[in-house]
Order: sequence, then structure tokens, then C-alpha cells
Amino acid sequence: MSAVLFLGGNGHCAARLLSARQAARTHGIAIDEVAYPGFEGRPRVATLDAFLDAIAAAPTDPTDPPLVYATGIGALLALGLRARGQWRDRRLLLQAPVLWGLEHRWMPRLMRVPPVRHVAAALFTSTLFRARFVRRYFERQLSPSEQAAFFDGYDRCSALVDLFAWITPAWLRELERRFATNRAALDGIDVWWGARDRVVTVEELQWTQEALGVSWPLQIFPGWGHYPMIDVPEEWAAALAIVVSRPQ
Repeated sequence: MSAVLFLGGNGHCAARLLSARQAARTHGIAIDEVAYPGFEGRPRVATLDAFLDAIAAAPTDPTDPPLVYATGIGALLALGLRARGQWRDRRLLLQAPVLWGLEHRWMPRLMRVPPVRHVAAALFTSTLFRARFVRRYFERQLSPSEQAAFFDGYDRCSALVDLFAWITPAWLRELERRFATNRAALDGIDVWWGARDRVVTVEELQWTQEALGVSWPLQIFPGWGHYPMIDVPEEWAAALAIVVSRPQ
């Protein structure tokens, strides 16, 4: 069975991938999720470097580096490891990545203001906000148990605000400097996007490629939104199996 290392977005929890994990198994793929500090009730860490250290310590077979599937802010964390000289032997598949748009889009800019971060985090506990979120950002109606699992990730994510505080334009400049001196660290990266994604648009990739001077292969899925592993787990697993089967 092939292993895929999964880096979730902000507020991620393992229960969100129940259907996707089962679908992946039918294609001979085991989804191994990285347990982020401060997520799912785990203790927080004090710095971004400590957060990245915890990701890098995820147990994998060193003789057979897995494909890394990173979605949302997980994509930028994966690039942060590449910039530190880690994970360069692993293919990266970035799906709907949150990248250099952090300094262009209004929401991330607001979230760098401490009071706004805490108000935004509290919004996820609102019944009305949750109902609107599901209607807007999912491509199908989630069952009550799926909705509960999704928002439980936010409820138990004490590190939700930390990532917005740590990942700033100054850190993006640092990544740019590091990649400028080692271009090979930007190799082996592919990008997926859902044409119906209302959370992060493909403009995010354009800003990133301009900042880093790269052009990564992009595949757009017409019917996908931001959460294809939840919306269409069987279709998502089949697409993932194609990538896994390709020779490195």
C-alpha cells in the first residue's frame, strides 16, 4: 500500500477525512495525517519554527518518501520545510494552497490584527455562521455528523490564531531569499485547484509564481470546490491514485 502524507489546512481534524481515507484504501493508498501542535486538543508550541519541527518529525519510511499532499495553509508549511532544506526528496502536491495571497487578500491581512483574529475564531462557534459557511463553501449538503466533525476541528484548534500571527509578509520575504539561493527546492511540485473553489482562487498561485519565479504544473477540476476530499471522496481518491502511480 502506498503512503500519502497529508497536511491539512487551518482547523483540520482527522475526522474530516473519514470517507476520503476509506476511498483511498480502495486504491491502495494509506492517508497518514500530520498531527499539528495545537490542533485537536494537542498542546500549542511557541514559535513557527517549533511548529515546523513537529511537522518534520512525522514518522515515515526514510527509504520510500511519501507523496506529500498539502491543502490550504498546509501548502505554505510544506514550502517552509523545503526552504529549511527538508523534504526535498518528496514530491509535493498542493491543493487549493494558501500561499502569497496572504499579503494580497483582505481576510488574511485583517487576521494579522490580534483582536480581529480572536473575533474571527469565535465566529466558528456561531450556528448561523456555520450554516452559511457550509452553504457557501461545500459542493454538497453535509450530513449532521459531517458538519459536526468539520467544525469540531475549529473548536479544538487552539493554534488557529497562531498561524496568522506567525505567517507574515516578513516570513514570505525570508522564504523568497532562501529559495533564491536554492532553486532546486522548488522542484517536484504540482498544484490542484477546484474551479468552484470560493475560499482561495487560482489568483493565489499567480501571485506565488510571480514572487518565486516559478511555473508549477496546474490541474483544474471543473466540479471541485475547496474541500474535494469531503465533497467527492471517491473522485478525489481516484485522482490521487493517478498521481501516486506516476514514477518519481
